[in-house]
Amino acid sequence: MTSPENFPTPHAVAVDWEAPHLQKLLRRVHAWQLDQRGGHAPQQVHLFIGWNSQRSHPGQIVWRDDRALVIQTTLSLSVGERVRIERPHAARAIWGEVIQSRLGQRPGDAEQGIQIHWVQIHAHHH
Repeated sequence: MTSPENFPTPHAVAVDWEAPHLQKLLRRVHAWQLDQRGGHAPQQVHLFIGWNSQRSHPGQIVWRDDRALVIQTTLSLSVGERVRIERPHAARAIWGEVIQSRLGQRPGDAEQGIQIHWVQIHAHHH
């Protein structure tokens, strides 16, 4: 066993990836995935694809901070897509750009066609 004063080591450490105890751990964590949903109460929104679009699509903000948000929709969006997000009872729209997009991976997401989109918030509409 490596003593705490010798760890971390500046030298490469040999790992036996086939060791039974390591294989057991890897099998247990294989399905772990980061999912930003669940930390915030979902907020229903109208999503407009393209900043000048007049056609809205339903969605939910499922996570948000000052620079980005995560939207759940049934739409497939491309990275780089510009979006406008309008919230009921909010005076201002949120303008942003899709920086990542994928299918939902929670149980039931595939059957419902759930898509998850990370949107970088722009300070001002361009």
